[in-house]
Amino acid sequence: MRPVENMKKLIKNVPVNTNAERDKKVLDDVLDALEKSKKTRSSAVQPNVWRIIIRNRMTQYSAAAVIILVIIIGFIELGKPVGASVAFAAAMDNIKQARTFSCTGIFQATYQNGEEQGKYLLKQKWMFKEPDRERHETLTSPWPRYVGETTIMDYGKRQQLELRPVEKTATLHDMSSDYEVDDKTGELKLTQLSTRLRDRLLEWSAGAVEDLGKTKLDNRKVRMLQSHKDNRVTTVWIDPETNFPIQIELKWTDQSRSPVMYTSIQIDSKLDDDLFSLEPPADYTVTVGKSGWPDDKSKMAARMRHLSVACFVYADKHDDRFPGGLTDLVKAGIITDQVLSKVLTSPDEPDGPPMIRYHQPGTDVKDRSIEVILCEKYDQWPDDGIVVCFADGHCEIIPDQNRYKELIK
Repeated sequence: MRPVENMKKLIKNVPVNTNAERDKKVLDDVLDALEKSKKTRSSAVQPNVWRIIIRNRMTQYSAAAVIILVIIIGFIELGKPVGASVAFAAAMDNIKQARTFSCTGIFQATYQNGEEQGKYLLKQKWMFKEPDRERHETLTSPWPRYVGETTIMDYGKRQQLELRPVEKTATLHDMSSDYEVDDKTGELKLTQLSTRLRDRLLEWSAGAVEDLGKTKLDNRKVRMLQSHKDNRVTTVWIDPETNFPIQIELKWTDQSRSPVMYTSIQIDSKLDDDLFSLEPPADYTVTVGKSGWPDDKSKMAARMRHLSVACFVYADKHDDRFPGGLTDLVKAGIITDQVLSKVLTSPDEPDGPPMIRYHQPGTDVKDRSIEVILCEKYDQWPDDGIVVCFADGHCEIIPDQNRYKELIK
């Protein structure tokens, strides 16, 4: 199984339970690394990610749905506008200045659950309200129980609420130990609101722009613009009064990829605070999620997750082969030597020795979910076990030394 196909399992990293925002951030990290590394690649390269098949457990469905769309949008070749019209440029500038944002993403996705496999039209809605609140809704699903599943993140309060309308259940999670690595410095930081989807709309719409004139969209007068890059055609529908984009479609002339549509785009519109409320509906059964891992283990897992993302990017560029050593990531231009050194050492001892060991997986691994690639170094086995990261991207705490030895045989 290709490493890229295993990206979906990054959702199991740490330390909170599976949630849409965590999944999106993981893949954002993958995409940022890929975009940076692509500077040294031919623009004609077709990433193998387009072959991805979601092989998720039903309990991981929501995350997998987020991942496939983020993967699809992330590999688009970026460029700067050439000869853009005034209206187009103004619309894109407005995206950057927005304080609120919402849109619905639509894409044909493939799913597999056990022996069952099929296609469906994936629809998801994202919205955020700066500086620290975000909401994600799953609008369609092959499994009825997940239709309408909503995740609300409040980064100021460090809490997340997961709602399942079909089951009328609500789960409240603590995000106080939810970390990520700053890809520029290697420093650990608490997760925060990501505006990358909104910002990517700006980048996707860049290029040589052709003004197609006025038309109607849902009985609304709009202006239609278009850009071409390689075999991709980006069409943008803009409100002529505000110069805001209200719909963006991405198509490929060789039909190698399914179209991606962003519709119902709203920028700087009023978003009611109730949409981001952490108060569950009165008729829902409420549970409080597990407190998660100890803080030091959460920090270790966040660092391993960052390295595993880099390993996936490396494998995608090297015919499915993981790096021989972590320094190969630096040589390939995926991360810097400074970031690697910072991630490998303890947050409490930044000038100390590396605290993470790497194991290169073979090319014939059948089940990457049990193949260890990263683990904590230790002199004596700690009472609370060690954190390990597997070749499918997920992390676990291994409390038993004998099990660890079996895993690394």
